[in-house]
Amino acid sequence: MKVKYIYMLSIASLMTMASCSGVLDIEPDGRIDIDDVWEDNDMTGAYLNGCYNYYANNGGLNNYYFQTNPFEAVSDDVWECDAEVETGLTHAMAYNGSASASTHPMTQYGENNSRGNNMRTWANAFEGVRKCNMFLAHIDEANVKSETNRARWKAEARLLRAAIYSELVQYYGALPPILTKPNMYDDDFSFVQKYNGGANHSEGIRKIIDFIFADLDTAMMEETIPWRNTSDGEKNRVTKALALAIKSRYALFAASPLNKAMTWEEAYQINQAALQQLRDNGYELYKTCSTPGTYDIYGTKGQIKYEKGAKAAAALSEYFVLGADYSTSPRDKETIFETRANTGAGPWDVNGVGFQNAYRCGMVPTQELVDQFENVVYNSSEATESYFVVDLAKPYLDHTHLVPNYNSENPVYDAMNPYVDRDPRFYMTVTYNECIREAYWKNAETDGRTGQVWAGEQIRRKTIWTNKEDDYTGIHVSERYRTRTGYYMNKYVHPTAGGNNYVNATRFKMYRLAEVILNTAECAIESGRVPEGMALINEIRERAAMPALPTNPTTEEARLYLRHERRIELVAEEIRFNDLRRWTELDGDMTDVEWSTAMEISWLGDDPNGVPMYSYTRRTVRQSPRQCYSHKWLWLPIPLSEQNKLGTLTGEEWQNSGW
Repeated sequence: MKVKYIYMLSIASLMTMASCSGVLDIEPDGRIDIDDVWEDNDMTGAYLNGCYNYYANNGGLNNYYFQTNPFEAVSDDVWECDAEVETGLTHAMAYNGSASASTHPMTQYGENNSRGNNMRTWANAFEGVRKCNMFLAHIDEANVKSETNRARWKAEARLLRAAIYSELVQYYGALPPILTKPNMYDDDFSFVQKYNGGANHSEGIRKIIDFIFADLDTAMMEETIPWRNTSDGEKNRVTKALALAIKSRYALFAASPLNKAMTWEEAYQINQAALQQLRDNGYELYKTCSTPGTYDIYGTKGQIKYEKGAKAAAALSEYFVLGADYSTSPRDKETIFETRANTGAGPWDVNGVGFQNAYRCGMVPTQELVDQFENVVYNSSEATESYFVVDLAKPYLDHTHLVPNYNSENPVYDAMNPYVDRDPRFYMTVTYNECIREAYWKNAETDGRTGQVWAGEQIRRKTIWTNKEDDYTGIHVSERYRTRTGYYMNKYVHPTAGGNNYVNATRFKMYRLAEVILNTAECAIESGRVPEGMALINEIRERAAMPALPTNPTTEEARLYLRHERRIELVAEEIRFNDLRRWTELDGDMTDVEWSTAMEISWLGDDPNGVPMYSYTRRTVRQSPRQCYSHKWLWLPIPLSEQNKLGTLTGEEWQNSGW
């Protein structure tokens, strides 16, 4: 048997010839007509499988491998260290201001390449839309053996189309045209209406959101669509839970200041109903580490000194390292939908301590992110009080973030010992100075403090020193495997992964219950239900073994609490940059967060008791800010080739402002 291709017109580019590569397995007797597909049950099902190729193929920190995730790299939570190594990489273009409509970092990766289609690129997304439309145009008359399959396949195609459009509206705004038929290049496209920009923006966003929600509601009514997939063979198929998670995220998106396409009351009703249905159908937060012998390291290494905090960090670490399981009694009841792609790259190799495998450290946390993790007061069992490190409303007194606006009521924070007694999520997210990692280390090393020589290619217990004097894990301005900020990413990293224990990257959790809870909390706060919103925020904090926040603050205080909690809970999950965008007015920009800072630590020797002494100096990661926070970065551009095709077809100019 040999793979053959059906050539057809791509709506993605409205004229590009594209193939269903890898979808149909037929006898090598020449090309087949598309109409022949619908005469065969198996080929009809295979065509739907091809529709899945355009959604959820990549995402997260590690499923982009060498280029890393551009949607995270442009957030203020991380810095991509390769930007100083190779200026031609896509994220370097964003940082340096050289990105254009044709070289935009978020649209260049994964465009019909070997690592899978990037679902956020204009061409790939619309190619997926066209395939869904083609399937929906023929499924009713297709030769399908089972009417149960026909009903489910049809609902899946509508849900997939909605999911693809949700990515389009999030990143391209009101610009994407709504297409419901598999149009050909010579069709009349006068029906296509442009809404982007100005007074039309909110109306256009609303039309696309309504279109998405109509597809989702139709799919939800199909009884054969499950709430949860319960076997590995179906783990990538869409579910009712995914439909509700999409509604939750994009009702919030529609109501936010950037769009104002839905009232907060309507967004709340949608989110509250979605959250309740998810709970009713067995979704719940992941709270218990199933393999504590592997992950319960935060208490044993003395990072977290109260029992509930150590257990919470262990559970969260395990959750992000392990993939979702698919059974009738799953260990993980929080994950709603994972990506299909898994590059095989271990986070320890491409987004961890770079010296471990002599390769790269990828994206590293910024000082701005570290400043957000609260201090705690605790007893042996639990945290009894918590304090913000910096003022949430105005965390810095200068534009470059070198002068923190410390919380004067915080009795715990010590600028000379800044990493003790923090939110447990700090320890499972960030590797900082004097962290210990016991794993397989590829490189040899001469300890700069003791002179001890360590051979390479061995398992050993290593202290991660990030002070600038350290030649292996210390902060550096350009080494690929050394941090730019004084920190390394710990989230997603298996505790003992290494060259002897190659733990692959897990599939990225595109949607999980914690986000839906926080989406609902935000809508509750903005619609005047502050106590309800705070109760939901405190549910997330309780899982993290953090004390509750005030239950009835002012709306402005509640808004600050909500935004703080989203940043901590959802770090490195492709959400922060989109939050920054949607909290911005349509005519605004994000220049308040254009600077990123580092903690430059110097080792001053040891005191008489052998305890290391350090100085701590905040500095900007580099002398110039990142160039990806101006007004035009609120939306992605259509590549020029696609823009020209749309202009030819419709007689109008298509592009987002500034590109």
